[in-house]
Amino acid sequence: MRFDELWLASVGTCLPPVLTVAEAARQGWCGAEQDGWTGVAVAGDIAPADLAVRAARTAMDRSGIDPALVGLLLHVTSAPQGPNGWCPQHYIEHRVVGHGAPAIELRQGSAGMLNAFDLAAGHLARPGPGAVLVTNGDNFGVEPATGYDPAVRWRCATNAGTNRGSILGDAGTAAVLSNRGGFARVRSIVNRSLSDLEEMYRGDERIFPPPVAADGPVRLGNRFAAYDAKSPGRLATALRRLRDARTGTAEEALADAGVTAADVTRVLHVFAGDERYVKHVLKPLGIDHTRGMLEFGRNLGHLGSGDQVAALEHLVLTGQLEPGDRVLVMANGTGIAVGAAVLEILHRPEWTA
Repeated sequence: MRFDELWLASVGTCLPPVLTVAEAARQGWCGAEQDGWTGVAVAGDIAPADLAVRAARTAMDRSGIDPALVGLLLHVTSAPQGPNGWCPQHYIEHRVVGHGAPAIELRQGSAGMLNAFDLAAGHLARPGPGAVLVTNGDNFGVEPATGYDPAVRWRCATNAGTNRGSILGDAGTAAVLSNRGGFARVRSIVNRSLSDLEEMYRGDERIFPPPVAADGPVRLGNRFAAYDAKSPGRLATALRRLRDARTGTAEEALADAGVTAADVTRVLHVFAGDERYVKHVLKPLGIDHTRGMLEFGRNLGHLGSGDQVAALEHLVLTGQLEPGDRVLVMANGTGIAVGAAVLEILHRPEWTA
């Protein structure tokens, strides 16, 4: 869908210190070779919601928008956030916005930010000035059954043919969207789901009571293998469908924005350690992999829902985007959800000085 009055006022991140693959290997948490990954952001005992609060405060300060104008907070998550029955979105609203704005959690994985942007656009179509705060925070250093485990994030590295062995990094990210202006215009957003493929992420595990076992939460490779074992070859078919859907949403977003792939300066995508995955994502669009975010992302790990916002902040802060540049945002998440958006950079924000 095309938008003419939707702006990105600011972004912010909270990126913890990076642990190198070499150091993790010395500790015995992983092997020396990790599909091209060079490091991973590790938050230790910082709660996911606190990572989100720190990123949100940065984004709000940079936006210059009065918190009273924030009419909605959307908190995007990939991993467990805290005690059962507790709502991290209200914790974040209380500490960052503070006037009782509606606060909603979206459990959408790596596609969550684009889903949140879509919902924000609907809210901001209301008359009058307004803003929506979108947050994300994840800490992947725990096992639900056993607590903190410094090795757990490395165990997702072999994902049974996904072309991107995932190592999970911790981060908080945030974005402020506005209907009155910003440093970038959101030209289009497209979101889709392949809900019939949910079994690929479920494998042969029961869905109720929820399994809380030491081998459960992030070993997607085991689930993918179980999915394929029921009918050999269907995992490959599912991944082709995912690729085609991801490409299709990007093509639709570009068309809605009135631009072509040749007009795209950079692409923000799910992080990977190896250029094979970036080529796999961008080649069907005719976009060279060098316009992706390989070098930045491979040193942080896959940040759950936060890859694209972290990448955008990096490009803005390092002066790699100029007024008039078009940025394609692509995402695919568990479930399966796919999404794409096109941003147009209007000016260099004051907070880059």
